[in-house]
Amino acid sequence: MMNWLYYLLEANLYLAAFYGFYRLVLHKETFYSLNRGYLIVSSIVAFIIPLLQIGYLNKLLNPQQNDSTSPLLFTIKLSEADTKSGLDWLLITDNFLIVGYSAIAALLSARLLINIYRIISLSLKEPKRRMGNVVYVELPNSSTAFSFFNLLFINPSIDKKNAILKHEMVHIQQKHSLDIIFFEIIQILAWFNPITYFIKKDIKLLHEYIADGITTDTEIQKHEYAMFLIQNSFGVVPNQLTNQIFNQSILKRRINMLNKERSAGRARLKLLFVLPIAGGMLCASTMAFTKDYAIDLYPEKYEKVKAALQEPVKIETIKKTPEKPVKVESIKKVKNKSGAKAKTIKFPPPIVTPDEPPVERHNKNVDNVKFPPPKVKTVKFPPPIVKPDAPAAPKKAKSLKEVKFPPPIVTPDKPVPPPPPPVEPAKTSVDEQTTGISPKNQPVTIDNIGKNPLIINDGEIVNQQKNKAINFTAKSANVTPKNNAAAIAKYGEAARDGVIKLMGGTITFEAKSSN
Repeated sequence: MMNWLYYLLEANLYLAAFYGFYRLVLHKETFYSLNRGYLIVSSIVAFIIPLLQIGYLNKLLNPQQNDSTSPLLFTIKLSEADTKSGLDWLLITDNFLIVGYSAIAALLSARLLINIYRIISLSLKEPKRRMGNVVYVELPNSSTAFSFFNLLFINPSIDKKNAILKHEMVHIQQKHSLDIIFFEIIQILAWFNPITYFIKKDIKLLHEYIADGITTDTEIQKHEYAMFLIQNSFGVVPNQLTNQIFNQSILKRRINMLNKERSAGRARLKLLFVLPIAGGMLCASTMAFTKDYAIDLYPEKYEKVKAALQEPVKIETIKKTPEKPVKVESIKKVKNKSGAKAKTIKFPPPIVTPDEPPVERHNKNVDNVKFPPPKVKTVKFPPPIVKPDAPAAPKKAKSLKEVKFPPPIVTPDKPVPPPPPPVEPAKTSVDEQTTGISPKNQPVTIDNIGKNPLIINDGEIVNQQKNKAINFTAKSANVTPKNNAAAIAKYGEAARDGVIKLMGGTITFEAKSSN
């Protein structure tokens, strides 16, 4: 199925190229029948070229790639497991494209069948009469006229009926409906290509140009016919499958072509330019696209190579005869007609050396040729020759000579400074008295303080209890006597009876004895 999609893509490229040539060179010319034939034939050729190839072009343009001894002649096909191992997502995408393409093509096919069914059902409902090969279907309540194959739909009481019949008979006689059906099928197959819509529109326009030209030659004047088209073309709904004389969408171009001067006969020579275009497309089909469904138009070169590869080769061994020494036989006397005597010398038979046996080829398909693995010869090198190093010459012992060192340089020591004078121990001020806890934790009585000294334990002031003796234990105690001016300035009147500073102390208050 993917080959079909690739084929459609290539065919639509060629179709676009042919239509581009028509729009650039031919569409303004007045040889309408020739243009009609060009559109039909070029569309058919566009779908045929992808199926053709010229294998000789590869031989001619790329001789190295097509040499019989070149490995490029052989195509190695991977197994399905190799090609699908890492591309599962691509396979899903391919399936999606196939389903989407088929669904839209089916919808367009259904629309085509519905339009044909409506035309046929209309011809069966309305009254009709046959005249020769043409069936006239009467539409008494319609102001339009159209034809489909040999069915001619017309209102019996319409104005200028003879001109209309002449116009529609041209469509019937020249089988214009076949053109429309043909391009409808192309549009279904290549619905993704917008060029198909333009081609179908142009082919219907050419049909009207042809019918208008024949009608105005005999039945009616061009000016009168143009006014008749203008009066009856408005309000008419066109049908995609029929040729309608009244069609508002193409009315202006039809009138312009009626008044246009006919093209000269030499203008038809422009069609010859399409031949190199078609040749280039054929070369592109051969050189630019790799495919296995094309027909080779000139396969002789390849067929000879394939036949030579497929034929079984018979290998015969030739025994080498031993060489014999050359013997010169006795000379015989022979009398010829002139009477002269000739000497005949017999030479030994030539020594035939057998050719190298050709490589045996199997009678298999060229595409599936498997090459034997290359034989690699192992080269043995002799072991390296290692020469022993020359023995080192014994070093001569140097004579030991007495080394004389210079006398050591002695620097005198720096003079030792005299010891500092003894420092007298600092006297303890009378203001402060430090009392430590004795090692034996014996009680100590502190004198020179009042009854209510300020007690500070670990930086916090301890509230005293009146009329109770103070007992404390501490790691250290610092006592400031009473009436110390510095303590009073620092702690206020609470330090009047002295200050006791304790570190890590425990304080208890006991009632004083009566005596």
